[in-house]
Amino acid sequence: MKKISIVLMALVAILVVSCDLKKDPEKSDVKILPLKEIPGIYEAHGVIGENTSMNVLEFLNDDGDTLYINISNASIMGGCIVGNEVQLVYNVTEDANIGTVAINLTSLQHLWGQKGADGQEQSLELNSNGRAATYDMSIDYNSWEVRDGLLLLHSPKKLGDESPAIVDTFQIMELSEDNLVLMNGNLATEFERIN
Repeated sequence: MKKISIVLMALVAILVVSCDLKKDPEKSDVKILPLKEIPGIYEAHGVIGENTSMNVLEFLNDDGDTLYINISNASIMGGCIVGNEVQLVYNVTEDANIGTVAINLTSLQHLWGQKGADGQEQSLELNSNGRAATYDMSIDYNSWEVRDGLLLLHSPKKLGDESPAIVDTFQIMELSEDNLVLMNGNLATEFERIN
């Protein structure tokens, strides 16, 4: 019993001495960076701010932060329109935030049509709530999202089917007021805006 109390007293003494040796946290040399300032590649969702210029995007992300992103060499799909919803991929360096891809989700959220191989009109609708619909197409999509600058179209899972739902991935080659061009592998699909 005497040995246990001596060991406990020694541990308490070590703890007291080690606490006294610690630096004052206000005088610490360690600089704590917010996550968005740590170098690396990030993806964020938000809206375009009113102080956006030709080379700098004012980006108001969903967390309420305002970021200034250099977009001089970025791939901008759908334009930079103040107040529009954007999915952004950017690189944080020591010097600046460098945009690589910006997809204007507001420009993407429309009904897009094309003539099928048989000459019949077919269309793809992308709604603001992430819902998708196809009309007279060979495949059904029920939802969509943009990740890493790519458009992901989700097919509904069929009842009783044990396989996972299908997700088709498309690179957005062009997004303008009137045109949408999607690339899947080596196959390009062109749409015109209906509404």
